[in-house]
Amino acid sequence: MVDPVGAGDAFVGAYLAERVAGADVMGRLDTAARAGALMCTVPGDWEALPTRADLAGGDRSSDVRR
Repeated sequence: MVDPVGAGDAFVGAYLAERVAGADVMGRLDTAARAGALMCTVPGDWEALPTRADLAGGDRSSDVRR
């Protein structure tokens, strides 16, 4: 994790977007968790805001820090 700022906002935003799109609860939670996790990969509160393509399973493994 680089920076947790914005993770909660991304989680809620993705959850609500999936609800409007008609996804079931598990689909909403999966997308929301992905969005929150992606937000933690860079410093800042909006710089890593994921697109639908990012959330669809785009491999960002090269960005992983351990």
